[in-house]
Amino acid sequence: MTPGSPFRFIQTGDIHLDQPLGGLAEVPQHLREIFLSAPRQAMQQVVENALLHEVDFVLITGNVLDVRQSSPVIVGFLLDQLETLSDAGIKVYWLGGETDPPARWPASIHLPSNVHTIGPGKPVEILHQRGDVAICTIMAQGFTGREPGWSQFRPDAAGLFTIGALNGDFESDSIARSGIPYWALGGKELRDKLNCSPAIAVYAGSPQGRTITHNGQRSCTLVEVDEEGDVSMEAIPTDVCRWQSEIIELENCKKVSDLTQIIKNRLNTLNTTKGNRQLMIDWRVIVANEATRDLLKEETWQSITDELNKQFGEEPHGSWTYELTVETASVIPEGWYQEQSICGDYLRLTRELAADPSLPIELTQFLSEGHEESQLADAVSIESRENRRRVLQDARRLGVRLLRAE
Repeated sequence: MTPGSPFRFIQTGDIHLDQPLGGLAEVPQHLREIFLSAPRQAMQQVVENALLHEVDFVLITGNVLDVRQSSPVIVGFLLDQLETLSDAGIKVYWLGGETDPPARWPASIHLPSNVHTIGPGKPVEILHQRGDVAICTIMAQGFTGREPGWSQFRPDAAGLFTIGALNGDFESDSIARSGIPYWALGGKELRDKLNCSPAIAVYAGSPQGRTITHNGQRSCTLVEVDEEGDVSMEAIPTDVCRWQSEIIELENCKKVSDLTQIIKNRLNTLNTTKGNRQLMIDWRVIVANEATRDLLKEETWQSITDELNKQFGEEPHGSWTYELTVETASVIPEGWYQEQSICGDYLRLTRELAADPSLPIELTQFLSEGHEESQLADAVSIESRENRRRVLQDARRLGVRLLRAE
């Protein structure tokens, strides 16, 4: 690669503007508006960061919305955001994902002139210019549902920095052998960087978590390339409503009031660092030794939850507790794991799955037809170690309740 002009761009995708937040049995009245508007607000954060950092272009790696399920308000919002980027002279390269192939976009609704869409056909080579100066080449292909023809993705013949762009699930080895230094990938909700040296390959993830399994910070990725082609990246937070799992581990706890105060202290700390965003919190309290019977009652958990939400959750951009559980570390005796019974077999399986994160837990196969791409599918997907731990803990407790003879 020959030395070139430095440039920067923002990578984003999997925005799903048409899908409100979900995952709760009932959404509190004062949170309903943010549950509806959070995906749009998150995209607005992406656009504002593009303006703030004066990027050369925005690269969208698919799944912005399903226009068939989007209201005129959502489509109008998207057009407004694209126009804002156009007014600032920022190009948008929009890679069609599984939900937004360019052919699905209505012919009667014209996209701004700064938007270049890429479909699932033959890979497209885009020369991005700053004025009359060529800055980089983008080799892109929309979602196809199959492995791409890797031989069609080649570095720029003139030595310009080349970006590969795809939507789907791909193997690191093929990317590493491509000769293209940076890959912008879409199709995953969670930010991920593949191990494919010497190439860099990043799934930017969704800018807004949409359900309780989407824990932690959501962001867009600011990518900067210097004159020598060296790449630096920064994940910029964009979520306006953050799902968060908090674990509190205690040696002993005998008073409900003591536990309540411990959680309030943690909430005070969270509130100083969360910025101007809504928190949706799941508390898991694990007591190593002794806990009173009251602390293990669901009525107690609900009582503490109500007190926390009254103090911290009712103001705008507050911290709302949607679940709180207390368990003792020794809640399931070791002997139960060793029993030669259906329950023993079940508990041993959960222990094996907990010990080896590489073992898959694939729940979407049990969904009925038509739910493969629904919010229900998102709810049963296990994307992080914390989600996996929580699912297995719940599965153990439920298994013991249903399978163990009294």
